[in-house]
Amino acid sequence: MNDLHYLNLDTWTWSGRVPINGENPKHRSWHTLTPIADDKLFLFGGLSADNIPLSDGWIHNVITNCWKQLTHLPKTRPRLWHTACLGKENEIMVFGGSKDDLLSLDTGHCNDLLIFQTQPYSLLRSCLDCIGKNAIILESQISLLPPKLLQQVLKKITFWTAANHREEQRAQKEEIENKCQRISSN
Repeated sequence: MNDLHYLNLDTWTWSGRVPINGENPKHRSWHTLTPIADDKLFLFGGLSADNIPLSDGWIHNVITNCWKQLTHLPKTRPRLWHTACLGKENEIMVFGGSKDDLLSLDTGHCNDLLIFQTQPYSLLRSCLDCIGKNAIILESQISLLPPKLLQQVLKKITFWTAANHREEQRAQKEEIENKCQRISSN
């Protein structure tokens, strides 16, 4: 079905079908619907009525009853039977689930974390990320930061160092797999 209902938590009564203005997402099940603000919900993934795993994302405004599709999501990462929650910087974190219909085809569960931004990061977050990514260049100035800010910067440096290490390992693994494929095809 492709309907939307809300539960009044004061009276414990259901609204009945909520009329939607404009474009609707595809019919789906096994998706997540995550609150991202007092008046907005984030819909991600699921399984379409045609049994196709979905990787689209939509934001529903509960005041206007309008859906808006997000166009910058990765279309190659379908997810169903997953979990999602709102992070402290208003990003949506999606974890687990499956990338296909478990009832007809199971190529494995997902154990990666997808992170979606529904609004720009704060200026502080952007600056911390920039410093973390460029710690080598800024090495001599970092120790001059005030203690509270220094703590945050050191956490970001640790994060970006680990992220870069993981990316290098992934690239090396991919390179080895490509070499093995070339050898086996020759």
